[in-house]
Amino acid sequence: MELSLKEFKEGFYDDLIGIHWKHWTALGIASHVKPEKYWIIDLEPLVISTLAIGLSDKRLLASSLEWLVKNGEWMNLSRLKRIVNFFTGPFPGMKEYLMTPEMFELLVNTYNKNARNKISFKKVEPYGTEYKKIEEYKGVFNNFRVRGIVREPKLRDPSLLQILLRGFFGIDAHVETLIYLLANDGGNSNFIAREIFYNQKNVYSILERWKEVQTVTKIAGTKAATYYLIRKKELLSAFGLKGMPRYLNWSRTFMVLDRLAVIISTRPWSEDEYLLSSLFRDFSIEIKSIGRVLGVRVPDPGSYLGKKYFGPFALGILKILKQLSRST
Repeated sequence: MELSLKEFKEGFYDDLIGIHWKHWTALGIASHVKPEKYWIIDLEPLVISTLAIGLSDKRLLASSLEWLVKNGEWMNLSRLKRIVNFFTGPFPGMKEYLMTPEMFELLVNTYNKNARNKISFKKVEPYGTEYKKIEEYKGVFNNFRVRGIVREPKLRDPSLLQILLRGFFGIDAHVETLIYLLANDGGNSNFIAREIFYNQKNVYSILERWKEVQTVTKIAGTKAATYYLIRKKELLSAFGLKGMPRYLNWSRTFMVLDRLAVIISTRPWSEDEYLLSSLFRDFSIEIKSIGRVLGVRVPDPGSYLGKKYFGPFALGILKILKQLSRST
């Protein structure tokens, strides 16, 4: 199947924005989109990703901010800042940014003007005048108005497991640690902490306490001990779930896809399949890693010369987006 650059960009943006709408609709934003039912929604990377690509759909960005104004108590601010740092920074060989501290500061300031519970953010020196989109973001936030489009999230929906568990345990590392162990065979404290964007000592303390009360079992290893959750089915049943909804590291997934979104909208890459193919090769390891989780094969760049890599790689990305959009 031949795929033009124009067709790829249209399909990519439509699907990426659609995934964000599915997640926000499940969280309670009124829309005509079917809510996310298949994947566990992760609030903090969703907030940051929506901010990062917000100029592609300003209504989505404004709607997400309204959700935060009404439901900001569900958000883990320290984790949010960790993920902001993960998303922040320039691209290698480019002057474009996925997002900047100024963008997050605009979000925080607008939130604080409208919400009862204020949040603080340490100001960071601006990156520089080359980031021109900041003025467009100012326009979105300066014109923000609460429109009454947010209803209470249905916490018993499997995709909202994170929010449900925060209602049980509080808004801290206990929730994401438990979700990781419910969804995976096990892990050591260092790996889990990196995966869920928390301090390793904090995760280690949680796992050790759970070991003492026989919630997890600990198996010593050559480099680090591995922790395994005991009686998963009983725990899921206690939270009203017959099975575990699908888990995905949304922070890393959104970061990679959002970077691609910036690249394919930036000249000269946005108009040149050869230049895009070159950058696609730099992203191939990360995209192939996401593809393996989703059962999508992304071709190896070594099998294609020059711009011939564009078509196969672009098709692989669109297949990944379709899997992330799946309903069953």
